[in-house]
Amino acid sequence: MKNTKKLVSVLLVAMLLITTVVASSASASAAGTLTSYYKTNPNNQVGTQKTISIDGDLSDWNSSMLIAQGTANDDPRVYRENSMHELPVDLYALYGAYDDNNLYLMWEMTNVGDVVCPEQGYVTSQGILWQTQELPFFIVIDTGKTADAIGNQGQLQTGGTLWASGLTFGRSFNRIISINTKAQNGPFVYGGDSTGLNAVEIYDRTTSGIKMKYGLGIVSDKVYGIDKGYGSNNGRVVGDMCSDSSAWVEFNSKGHSSSTMDFFYEMSIPYSELGITKSDVTSNGVGAMVISTFGLSGMDSLPYDLSMNDNADQPDTQSQEINTFEKSDEDHITAAFARIGAQGDSPIIVTNPTTPTTPTTAPTTVPVSEPTNSLTVNGKSNLFSSSTQTDLNVGDTVTVNYNLTANKQVASAQWSLAYDSSKLRLKSSATSDFGAACTVVNATGNPVYGNFTDAESPLDLTSGGTFVSAEFEVLANGSTDVTLTVDELNVFNGSNLVSPVENGVVKTVSGVTLTPTSEVVPGVVTQNLTVKGTSNLFKAATATFDAETNKVTVTYQLKSSVKVIDSEWKLTYDSSKLTLDSVVMPKVNAPALSYGTGYVNGNFTDSDLVDFTSMSDFVVATFDVKGTGTATVNLNVVNLGVAKYSGSTANVAYLVSNGAVKDITSQSGFSGYTYDTNTLINEGGVLVGDVDLNGVVNINDATLLQRYLAEFTTLSTNQLRAADVNKDGKINVKDVTAIRRMLLN
Repeated sequence: MKNTKKLVSVLLVAMLLITTVVASSASASAAGTLTSYYKTNPNNQVGTQKTISIDGDLSDWNSSMLIAQGTANDDPRVYRENSMHELPVDLYALYGAYDDNNLYLMWEMTNVGDVVCPEQGYVTSQGILWQTQELPFFIVIDTGKTADAIGNQGQLQTGGTLWASGLTFGRSFNRIISINTKAQNGPFVYGGDSTGLNAVEIYDRTTSGIKMKYGLGIVSDKVYGIDKGYGSNNGRVVGDMCSDSSAWVEFNSKGHSSSTMDFFYEMSIPYSELGITKSDVTSNGVGAMVISTFGLSGMDSLPYDLSMNDNADQPDTQSQEINTFEKSDEDHITAAFARIGAQGDSPIIVTNPTTPTTPTTAPTTVPVSEPTNSLTVNGKSNLFSSSTQTDLNVGDTVTVNYNLTANKQVASAQWSLAYDSSKLRLKSSATSDFGAACTVVNATGNPVYGNFTDAESPLDLTSGGTFVSAEFEVLANGSTDVTLTVDELNVFNGSNLVSPVENGVVKTVSGVTLTPTSEVVPGVVTQNLTVKGTSNLFKAATATFDAETNKVTVTYQLKSSVKVIDSEWKLTYDSSKLTLDSVVMPKVNAPALSYGTGYVNGNFTDSDLVDFTSMSDFVVATFDVKGTGTATVNLNVVNLGVAKYSGSTANVAYLVSNGAVKDITSQSGFSGYTYDTNTLINEGGVLVGDVDLNGVVNINDATLLQRYLAEFTTLSTNQLRAADVNKDGKINVKDVTAIRRMLLN
């Protein structure tokens, strides 16, 4: 069941490596049988009884605790030519232990880029950098208890998958623990029943007794994997880990440094949070699996499941074709879990929820009060006031705004927005006034997730601002809720960071005053078009145009103190209001562009580097106007690398990695790095083609431009911006022709 999907402001990862080559039964899946390099509970090992100190030190762990073995260099990106420009997510080995009170897990991750792609400076910089990625882990636990076994293939009770990860399961389990790679956000523990996962965590980071640490190095003394570099030209084919005749090597013997490139995570989980006791572990055993992600999907698992590899060689049409589709596909996991304490296996999952028994007494009849020929939309939240709009008809648009005024500066926030997709369609990504520091994940999905973090330049909302705004199209009649759940809200009270909202709980904090309101605003019939330019990197901009406007240009500008070596991005726009005319990267020689309805994918790599040391146009998109109302143009930068050369070797740092804007000043060679961005709409209020700046493009503008070219008149700076209609950086007769073509549509 492979489709597209995904999450948010968040994602996970993990890596594995082999200790010894011991013959054992290979793991199997529907797609094939893994080679004997992969093992689950090798030699019938089920972990050992031992108390582990969760301190980021490996001394408590040894090879007798190994419960699942993977291999190095099986990251899905190795199957795509020139795609290994990000840190790999290879899980290598999983270990287990237990004592009177806790279950213990440790997993190893390896980065063999120092052998397979030494030319990729960012990949080979140092293993420990991986923990800066802030990607999620999913730790799946099967206790064997049928009372709280999670069915429905592990999908959410409300539909979809946890954190929009696209992960479903062919075996039942009882808990999923989610935590990010920095071991800072979470852990969050989720449970459920036969109808699926509950979207609300049982425990969060303030009430959970789970501990987690990471450190450099691994227990495994040998690191096995396929050594064919990466990319199709190196002979990697999907499923090559199912063949003993593949180019298997021991990477340490080829110069790999586990002490500097590989690392581990260790975790303790109290039995109380799993609903079990030590006797359950020793008599029946506990199943465990660790899953890592990158982008929008699972990328690796221990024990290994071949769903992590089935689309590895396919282009990712959901983000950038240079990527592997494994970053966006859906994964149905069928591999057996590794066992701790005792052997055994989890029951096959109940595919569909059990039909409830018909009650012996008739249910109480509740009068139906909602309208039958219109829709009522209720804006709800745990923080913001409620609001309602009635008498909305199918086909209408409605916008739900959550507005916030705060007497203190906002340092960070995290939220989710849920709605009934049978009654409302999200027209474009949910937005906010938080600018480039705000990351929106699963932008057009349900729910939408968002987070904002900028402690150095906190958000000033003393005059108010839009916390979250979402525009919907009405699909059906009745009544429905749009619910914004604020999980975290942190503000500066003097020099102290305080939390008016923590783990979804709204608190009263002395000295902090918040005024959170909401409004449900019906679409207004208007002859105006409001265009919003948004991005995860570039500053936001908004401009409103009247009915005479026939062209709109959104320009994303970048200033970087270090030259740019590569980038990949996705531009989305409201195709009901705008028709794409052109997309250009003026400073880039022949960028790769691919087009679809409502979006453009772009990427480039230039080893000669592109100079953005002065504020310059990065992406310029021009549209024909075909509708009124509000249209959002969003540029999501997936990756953006800057580089410095030392001889012929490029030292690369990624300002944007997997959609997240990074602080690269801690990376060697980039301590003084600075950047700035800007977004212009019709060149900062100037309408393209409107040479006389009267707000309308007509024949007078073509005539004025001809007079300028004949040197009968001069033009101001803004007039010259409006005159460069074809965006080639020159003012000439081609622009006159472009204006005339605009007038002829």
